[in-house]
Amino acid sequence: MPHQAGKPDWTGGNPGLNPGNGGGGGQPTGAGTKKGELFGDQLVLYRDLDPTGGGGNGEPILDPYNDEGQPIAIGYDPDGLVQPGALDSLFPIYFTEVAEGDYEIDPLLLPFVQDVELERANVARAPEKVAEKALDAALTNVLTADEIKTDPAGRIMYSQDGGETFTTIDAPLENLALYQYLMTNSNGSTGAWPDVTENWDDVFKSLLGEGGLTDPDWDPSSLLAAAWSKSGEITLDAMIYENTTLGVNKVTGSGETLNIDYFDFSDPTGELYDYDRAGTYSDTWLRWVVIEDGAPVFAYGTVFDAVFDEVDWEDVTLSIQQNDPGPEDDEFIYVAATTSGVNDFAQSADDARAVIEFMHTFSAVEIDAGEVPVDALAIIG
Repeated sequence: MPHQAGKPDWTGGNPGLNPGNGGGGGQPTGAGTKKGELFGDQLVLYRDLDPTGGGGNGEPILDPYNDEGQPIAIGYDPDGLVQPGALDSLFPIYFTEVAEGDYEIDPLLLPFVQDVELERANVARAPEKVAEKALDAALTNVLTADEIKTDPAGRIMYSQDGGETFTTIDAPLENLALYQYLMTNSNGSTGAWPDVTENWDDVFKSLLGEGGLTDPDWDPSSLLAAAWSKSGEITLDAMIYENTTLGVNKVTGSGETLNIDYFDFSDPTGELYDYDRAGTYSDTWLRWVVIEDGAPVFAYGTVFDAVFDEVDWEDVTLSIQQNDPGPEDDEFIYVAATTSGVNDFAQSADDARAVIEFMHTFSAVEIDAGEVPVDALAIIG
């Protein structure tokens, strides 16, 4: 059974839980299609992250060994049962034909299939009126505010007393409703970044205007993060499934006519959405509480240092290396995904989630750099 070749330094998660497919060596067989299938089980799938052929936005890559349009699951073998001694082993799992036109995963491989956990983000499946009520509540607070800003994770904060005090919109359902609103309210846009941001309606431009949330480069990935469980990783697959549920990825038809039009974070020229962790978090300072010698004291640092230990994320993904004599010998390798924006967006959302978790765990608050004591700067430096 194939095994994983190479393992990059992933920050804050298992390398097997943020897979996709990237470029390097041309468009894979079956990639670039806008079609897909909805499954009762949401599995970690081998996905297209190469935009040169017209896809590259996370569409499932279909099995090259048959023409029945079957996806490829990403197997995870943490105990070395398939590949003894290969900790964190990843391998492709192909569907097998059990009857004419009927495919399933080999029962022996079912223990190694990865299910995607959405946890509290499953609230996206709530009745539409629930989301509408949450959106109304959030917009009422935002649009009646006299000042708007964001917290270190990018969550919206509003003041209704001239900036004396600020309240953070932290309710998961309100953030999810705002996320859906911004990502789907595009006034006829085909569903692409940055076209969607340029076509947000006039109601929300009062929030996003000069001096608002576009300074610095704010985007709704922080809203998705705020809707997630603080300790639950936002993987590429999880973000894509959530976008499909919310209508960010547009679903039409059913059965054999089912079609999923994936939101364009990339186009054939490359990334439409580009995330830079260091650039996003290096200039935002935090103060938080730690215990030293049994007493609480303040600690200081940038978000990039405090949350991410000044380690940037690696813009890589998985690619299948086909080996002779056949599928049972195929293996995953890591390749660059620097032309794909969909994994950038997923990473941006998960990083914002990690910042929220840090702030909650350590009672961290944002401060100006000038508020950092000189002796603390000496230690940090």
